[in-house]
Amino acid sequence: MKDLGKAFSFMFDDPSWVMKVIIAALFMLLSLLGIGLFVLLGYFVELIQRVIRREQHPLPEWSDVGVKLVVGFKYFVVILVYTLPIILLVVPLIALMGISALSEESQAFSAFIAIYTFGYMLLMVPYILFFTLLTPIITYRFALRERIGDGLDVGGILADFRRNWQNTLVVALISVGLESFASIGILGFFVGIFFTLFYAYVVVGHTYGTLYLSTQEGTVA
Repeated sequence: MKDLGKAFSFMFDDPSWVMKVIIAALFMLLSLLGIGLFVLLGYFVELIQRVIRREQHPLPEWSDVGVKLVVGFKYFVVILVYTLPIILLVVPLIALMGISALSEESQAFSAFIAIYTFGYMLLMVPYILFFTLLTPIITYRFALRERIGDGLDVGGILADFRRNWQNTLVVALISVGLESFASIGILGFFVGIFFTLFYAYVVVGHTYGTLYLSTQEGTVA
C-alpha cells in the first residue's frame, strides 16, 4: 500500500502542528466533562477527508467547530449502532452478576451465569474482532459523504473488504497497535497523555484515508 509510512510522519511536516496539538489537548480535557468528544470525532473524519483529497498538509485546522461537532455526532451514531449488540448483551450479564453478589447463590443460578457468560464470549469475541477489522472501511465510507447510511451499508463494506482485505488487515493491526501505544501516554499521565493520544489518533486517521486511496488505485499491500 502506497504512502502508508507517511502516516507516522505527516503531522510533523505541518508548520502549525504544535499549536494544533495544544488545541486538541483542550478538547480532550473538555471530553472528560462530556463536551468535546463529538468535535474530536469530527476532526478525525475531516483528517480522513483531507488525506483522500491528497492535501499537502492534511492535519485540519481547529476552525468550523460547529461543523465538526455535527459530523462527529453522526459518526458517533454509526459506531453506536455497531456496538449496540455488545451493549444489549452485556447489560443482562452485569445485572446477573449484581444479583449474584447481593444474594445467596444457588448452584442452578451459578450455572446459568456461567452458561450465559460462555455464550456471550462465544458470540461477542468474533463480533468484536470482525468489527475492529472493518472499522477502517466503515469510517472512510462515512467520511466520503458524511452520511450515516454509508457507514451502515454492510453490503458495500463487505464488498470493499473482499476487494482489499490484505490492506484492511494491515491498517486494522496498526490501529490496534497504536491504541496500545497511546496507553503508554496514559500511564505517563501529564507527561505524555495528550501528545501520544493525539498522535495515535491522527496516524490512525491517515491510515484510514490511505486505505481508501489504495482501493481506488488497486494496490496490494
